[in-house]
Amino acid sequence: MIPSSHIVASKAALIVLLSGLSACQTTSPAEQADTPAHMAAAPGEMTGEGWYYPPISSEETPDIRFGKMAGIGPEERQFFTDQVNLTASTPGRTFPIVAQAVGENRETLVFLYLDAEGPMTPYLARAILARLTSVMRSAPAIAEMGLSSEFDIYNTAAVLGFAQIIITDGRDFSHQAKLRES
Repeated sequence: MIPSSHIVASKAALIVLLSGLSACQTTSPAEQADTPAHMAAAPGEMTGEGWYYPPISSEETPDIRFGKMAGIGPEERQFFTDQVNLTASTPGRTFPIVAQAVGENRETLVFLYLDAEGPMTPYLARAILARLTSVMRSAPAIAEMGLSSEFDIYNTAAVLGFAQIIITDGRDFSHQAKLRES
């Protein structure tokens, strides 16, 4: 667990992460009508796979060095993804991604990658996570805490209480990172 003296700096660092993200895009009603069957969920199953992302194509389980920050709940996870999306809609950004906190307690962090020109692969998914890590590590608050080499997107999500990260193209590929404390 992160010491309480770092809680305010940690929250500020999470906001700094958002500075590397880009514009959001939406799906038209015509595109929504063409949703493949594997992406449509039955009533009551609107909390993850099949509703927010297609079936898992690949997975990993990275080691997590930091536990969940005290006082963090579904509202804070939703706030985080809201801030990612607000920042992503700022003109001049170059990272086409939309974030969602899904699940009963918003414990799944979903990143929808909007710029996949070719097929999405586990390598591209890990590259997206690496880019998010680079943004996080360059945050001044992270450097001041001496966490530049340890703090990454996986640990950011874990500190916020997310149990997993999903990277998806929103069509037919999803990469899952199950977060567990080492």
